[in-house]
Amino acid sequence: MYHVRVGFRLFPKVLKFKSLKNDTCTIMTQSEIIYSDDVLTAKKNGWPIVALESTIITHGMPYPDNFNTALKVEETVRKQGAVPATISILDGKIHVGTSEEEIKKLSNSTSNTIKCSRRDFPLVISEKLNGGTTVSGTMLVANLAGIPIMATGGIGGVHRGAELTFDVSADLSELGRTPVAVVCAGVKAILDIPKTLEYLETQGVPVVSVGTSNAFPAFYCHETKDKIISPIHVYNSKDAAELIAVQRKLQFHTGILLTVPIPKEYSLDPMELEIAIQDALEQAKCNGISGKNITPFLLQKVTELTAGESLRANKALIENNAKVAAEIAKELSIIQNLYPQAYKIASSFKATKPPVVIGGSIFDTILQVDEPKIKFDGRMYKGQSRKSYGGVARNIAVALNNLGVNGTKLLSVVGNDEPGKGIIKSLQGNEDMVQVLNTANTARYTAIINNAGECLFGIGEMDAFSAISPDIIVRHKTNLEKSGLLILDGNTSLETIRTIMDIAAQFTIPVWYEPTDVRKATKIFEATDNWRNTLHFISPNENELLAIAKHFGISDPKNKTNLDIGIIKEIGEQLVESIPVIIITLGSRGVLVARRSMGTELFYDSQRKIIESSIIQSRLYPPFIDSNVLDSPVSVSGCGDCLAAGIIAGMYQGLTEAECVKLGLKAAAISLHSIHPVPSKISTLRIS
Repeated sequence: MYHVRVGFRLFPKVLKFKSLKNDTCTIMTQSEIIYSDDVLTAKKNGWPIVALESTIITHGMPYPDNFNTALKVEETVRKQGAVPATISILDGKIHVGTSEEEIKKLSNSTSNTIKCSRRDFPLVISEKLNGGTTVSGTMLVANLAGIPIMATGGIGGVHRGAELTFDVSADLSELGRTPVAVVCAGVKAILDIPKTLEYLETQGVPVVSVGTSNAFPAFYCHETKDKIISPIHVYNSKDAAELIAVQRKLQFHTGILLTVPIPKEYSLDPMELEIAIQDALEQAKCNGISGKNITPFLLQKVTELTAGESLRANKALIENNAKVAAEIAKELSIIQNLYPQAYKIASSFKATKPPVVIGGSIFDTILQVDEPKIKFDGRMYKGQSRKSYGGVARNIAVALNNLGVNGTKLLSVVGNDEPGKGIIKSLQGNEDMVQVLNTANTARYTAIINNAGECLFGIGEMDAFSAISPDIIVRHKTNLEKSGLLILDGNTSLETIRTIMDIAAQFTIPVWYEPTDVRKATKIFEATDNWRNTLHFISPNENELLAIAKHFGISDPKNKTNLDIGIIKEIGEQLVESIPVIIITLGSRGVLVARRSMGTELFYDSQRKIIESSIIQSRLYPPFIDSNVLDSPVSVSGCGDCLAAGIIAGMYQGLTEAECVKLGLKAAAISLHSIHPVPSKISTLRIS
């Protein structure tokens, strides 16, 4: 619910509406705008988009802070499930969606870049110059592009002493005539905040505080020094989105100012900041600084006078504003009845062709040491043992069936012994492709794990895997060619992998490769060149990732232990040049996904084609932590398998990447707290 000081309640939810264009003759046309692939895809599918200004890159921060902040702000928007559209002008062309390379160009060429409000577009475009768009300029382009919301740090306003200089930012007049909602941390603190609010009232612009407090924020500070209250207060992003929707439905040709306070841990003291601002204003006066140069000058001086604290605060508030803007954009899309459709694109996987999982089935013995420190000197440790059924392929197959991907088959071998019979029973009727051997024992694995459930090392008796031969694969060719996805672990021979990949290529079946072990990580690339046409997914851990990177000629990092996320991200993104989707399991750090798409997109379109854009992106998803589970982790042995199964189950239900990974992480968390690699409890995550 939102509260308006004049005391009326706007009518509730509305239906779809189009972007508003209040000019009968605009200074630019759609043909003069260059859209990035991501923005075009988002517009086509009705996904939420957040416009971002570029003056913060060209005039708001020094290099490399401007470059790094711009990228971080875009990533913040993506993590919330929206699409960032940094608006800029390059060589006289307006860009809605600016690439990393183009952002870097703008970051390094500030002296040759024009600060662009509405009045500056004709000059910059006709002279083919570069321009950083202000709030005013960004609103103008966003409205033309049909983007109803933008994020910035703080808007311009009425300058101090405006009664003498008449210096009033074009941002305010733009808010009075362009229907775009601006999410910010209030008015830049160097300005006259009370006069700015009076001006906005005259322009008919709703000024809204979003969050728990009704205080009007003061950019670097959580609230103004004289504790100004906002005219309108809403508690959350949903209510803010309703305000935008209603105003656009009414076709009011004004913007909305949505203010979000800087997080308190980054907030500066209002009184101390005021001293720095007064000093900066005096220096500006002495140096004759005025007009469009005054704001960059004052921001730089305040940064110097606060020993960099204001720059730190500026970075924090713009990231926070971007996060809230993305949340509001999502809620607005729901109100428009667009967002649900974006995530309900028909999936070719859904329900028709279940997967086949090929690889190992193992009888596991787990020896867990209860003591915190272990020395390999022959001493005896207190511990416990347990036995269970495992194997990467077997675990994934069982987990998929538990998660609702009914009919998932396992192609594997077991011995004609008690462990083999137990494994077959665990498949619950999906064992018709499992070969029972009279000449070999079921594969066995003994793992030594510490008291945190982490595996120290394992001992394997895996001779049975050699019986997963090309002949067995060919024998089940009819079943394989009917599958929607082949999931292959690294436990089979090169010859068997080659046969599987030949069938996959012949019938255009996508393949998911689970490396299983660092020494098996590259087997699929060594077996055949057919992987280039069929391998869509690979899910290595850190060590397996390095082995794969080495195979592809990617240089080793200097420090291979405790790899920095940035290095992992870089390696993953390089591998996307060859493999469409890289899913890197990082233990307690979560999962990193690299692909040529956003986290808000599906993996496949309705034509069974993997969704790809021109830009390689990666996202880190933190582990799922269930606040209701208080016990310590038990074992990580089945976590990766349950993670993979969860992601695949999500794919089969037509979920987005982010939703698939969330499902996988939940399944992994359940496995982590169980003595069984695939606990029956994961069936509670089943999607109906």
